Amino acid sequence: MFHNKKVIAFCDLHTTPTIRGLNETRALGTVAFLGRFAIMDFTLSNFSNSGIDRVGILVHRFPHSVLSHVENGQPWISNTKIGFQYIMYNEEGVAKPSFNTDIANIVANKAVLEREDYDLIVVAPVHYLASMDYREIIDDHIAKNAKVTVVYNEIDNGKTAFPKSRLLEVDGEGNVKRFVRNSKVRDNVKVSLDTFIIDRNEFEGILQKHVQLSKSSPLRDLIAWLVSNENLKVNAYRFEHKVFPILSLQDYFDSSFACLKYENRQKLFKPDWPIYTTSHDTPPAKYGPNADTKNSVISNGAIINGRVRNSILSRNVIVEKGALVENSILFSGTHVVAGSKIAYVLTEKRNEIQEDLIGDKNNLLVITKGRVCKI
Repeated sequence: MFHNKKVIAFCDLHTTPTIRGLNETRALGTVAFLGRFAIMDFTLSNFSNSGIDRVGILVHRFPHSVLSHVENGQPWISNTKIGFQYIMYNEEGVAKPSFNTDIANIVANKAVLEREDYDLIVVAPVHYLASMDYREIIDDHIAKNAKVTVVYNEIDNGKTAFPKSRLLEVDGEGNVKRFVRNSKVRDNVKVSLDTFIIDRNEFEGILQKHVQLSKSSPLRDLIAWLVSNENLKVNAYRFEHKVFPILSLQDYFDSSFACLKYENRQKLFKPDWPIYTTSHDTPPAKYGPNADTKNSVISNGAIINGRVRNSILSRNVIVEKGALVENSILFSGTHVVAGSKIAYVLTEKRNEIQEDLIGDKNNLLVITKGRVCKI
């Protein structure tokens, strides 16, 4: 594995977009996905399944939400004797938001690297959901004698998808010529997944460049600058499997509802690639005599006495008799009272819905945390 290379991985929460209704009060990585999981579970599980047990979680904001979710990190660490999962938080960056970047976080917590022996660094975000085997990427990185590798996904709908992502221009030898913003003028494009494999010596050089050039640039921007201005050679690795982006509220809905289809779930959840998460001591969902559910994900602790269609319900959601939930995502503790109808709605935790709330697929409704919606 890894040709005897020692690897440390960073789960990067700094580069996540700010999305209305999702991460205004919590880290995007801790937002629920399909009722049971948190978004960051996929990146952490990819590390674990790839045999990477030494992980740093780079926290941008809301460290409490991250600590509350990962706890001691045990679900994702197979070797607890030599493995670790550190929560890395740059307190100085909180006072200076423009300098609160992923690379500044690593510099502020450099003791993590100083006390560990490593050959390669893996940096991966949480807002691209996929089952990604880093062993294959590292093998390609080593075989090509690369110093830096970036992972990309080829798509055929670039005019409408991945609107804020960076695109790659790649030469005939498979190296990046430059990174560009997606201007939505072409459908067939190579989208950077902001996932990097970096040799130790090169990474230490990048850390020095960060101090010398720009303390406000995230790692991906600094690498892009080095490619354009100092001819840094970056190997481009094509990830050929399905990616579910979480770049906007619409993306979150689309990726969530796509996974209600079996063929899409198969692309994200594979028998030999488990997605780990923290467990809760919650009883199974309870279905009353008037429960009527179809094509929905309903989590433990839910109590269903009404109708649920094409929806995703987190733990401890209550749907009373006569209520109808359609095409909606309800976070834990949501209570839909008798007679209420909701469609195309996202409810934050612990909401009580006492009225009809009807959106549509192009005009999603977001009910903020703790709000009571009355007639």
